[in-house]
Amino acid sequence: MPMQRTPTAMLALALASLLGACEAQGPGSDTRPADGGPAPAASASDTSEVVAVVDGTPIRRSLLDAYAVQRRGPDGKPLPVKQLLDELIAQELLLAEARRKGLDRDPQVRRRIELQTRNILAMAALKARMDAEPVTDEELRRIYEEMLVKQKRREFKARHILVKDEATARRLIAELDKGADFAKLAREHSVGPSGKQGGELGWFSPSQMVKPFADAVAALEKGQYTKEPVQTRFGWHVVQLEDVREIPPPDFEQVKDRLREVVQRQRIQRYLQELLAKAKIERKGVKEAPATTGGQRKDAGGERAAAD
Repeated sequence: MPMQRTPTAMLALALASLLGACEAQGPGSDTRPADGGPAPAASASDTSEVVAVVDGTPIRRSLLDAYAVQRRGPDGKPLPVKQLLDELIAQELLLAEARRKGLDRDPQVRRRIELQTRNILAMAALKARMDAEPVTDEELRRIYEEMLVKQKRREFKARHILVKDEATARRLIAELDKGADFAKLAREHSVGPSGKQGGELGWFSPSQMVKPFADAVAALEKGQYTKEPVQTRFGWHVVQLEDVREIPPPDFEQVKDRLREVVQRQRIQRYLQELLAKAKIERKGVKEAPATTGGQRKDAGGERAAAD
């Protein structure tokens, strides 16, 4: 069931999606200040091996190693060291050229650098919190047992007849009460795509259907049909339940990573709520940004997703 997302929840979702990027940054990145000054003191104290010198500026092994963690091939595998070093040399040449042209003092560039710095530091704070409160396999196993093993899940096999008005639906129910064949009525009267197949929907889980339809199916016994028309945004339905089956839970190893993401997202949201509770925030009011192009999304609920 969709849940309403609060601003805090949406921020937590964004931060969770960026957590991996934070981890991929790795230590030792050579972060230059926006004013084009020298590298931070940490770089000056770096005693790792010099792997190249570009116009007097050394590129050290620590930077190369950090870049190797961040820069991967399309298949996710490490790239050759020579290629990585060539890229860092080209990057150093472009950095020097940007400073020579004064691009590091351009207001738009400085804002972008500030945003990157804010993002990296925010992700570092988030990662520090996550490292201090790691998600254990024991915790994931307990959630797995509670959410997927103890809670029985079912799939349904059903037919339905979709019509445009309640009166027609009631008339069809009356015909079923007199012994009419459900599939024949569906082929003759259903305005949904499944009508040609006698209203056959195949196997589906409740989450695949709109709630009124799913609730109506779940209330039926095998072989029964709805005695009252079921209204959804697609029209009026008469539903017949053909069969029910239990869904075995997926293997723990198959869902462990996904469960870990869910728990991490919950902890991020709690962390943000703690910070918001302690902070003094004064909103001044901001005008809405101009609308982006692209138009509105249309409802893409197909028959399998919404029963016609």
